[in-house]
Amino acid sequence: MAVSKDISNDSVDQKRLRFLNRQQTKFSTGDALALFAVGTFGLHILTFFVLLMLYGSYSSLSKKAPPSLVQLETGKSITVAPLGSLERTPQVVTRFVTDTMTLIMNWSGTLTPTTVEEANNPKLDPGVDIHSVGNGRGKVTTGAWQASNALSEDFRKDFLKLLADLTPQSVFKGTTQVVLVPLSIQPPIKIAEGKWKVKMVANLTVFDRGNNLGEVIAFNKEIFVRAVSAPEPPATMTGLAAVIYQVRASGLEIYAIRDLPEENL
Repeated sequence: MAVSKDISNDSVDQKRLRFLNRQQTKFSTGDALALFAVGTFGLHILTFFVLLMLYGSYSSLSKKAPPSLVQLETGKSITVAPLGSLERTPQVVTRFVTDTMTLIMNWSGTLTPTTVEEANNPKLDPGVDIHSVGNGRGKVTTGAWQASNALSEDFRKDFLKLLADLTPQSVFKGTTQVVLVPLSIQPPIKIAEGKWKVKMVANLTVFDRGNNLGEVIAFNKEIFVRAVSAPEPPATMTGLAAVIYQVRASGLEIYAIRDLPEENL
């Protein structure tokens, strides 16, 4: 009887063990699947919040005002404004036209002084030889030739030939001076993307030793300007490279000049 009882107890214990083992196996598989689903869901939630934070950051960045002050390598600070590659402010276009035309059409007969000695004793301008329209040889002033780098290449050559015909040769002897006097420069009119025209009403006043009052010649023009890529600053700002960079630093060039019709004055 004791043996039967022991066998009976062993059977009960074995059944319990099998039951526990079966329950343990079933619980482990389900728990793994549940943990996987919960973990995946948690990762999705975390990713959603991260994306939400990134969206908020980009949104606040897009609404943030662009910097209006930039400091150059020299330590000088300048104000800036966001513009497209072909956009220029009216002030920049007007100033470019005024400065370029003044440099091209002012003929003093002397070189720009670079030292105090040259300022006290200006050197005569030898000029730059140019083949004129009439297949002859003429000259333009050094300042006009340098400033002509602000013109487009296809327009610059023909313009210099005409300018050589217009420039009195007595300028290079120091007996004649020509001064451009702008009377009215109208705001630039946009004619296409990255292109403008500027109407200028001015006089050319010619002074020589025989006429101190000066002779006035009307100089009324329509000047056509377009946006171009500004050149990279040269490593050494000397010589011709510095001149070209200076006249083209605004990212503009003149590609045509024509007479201003009388009815537009």
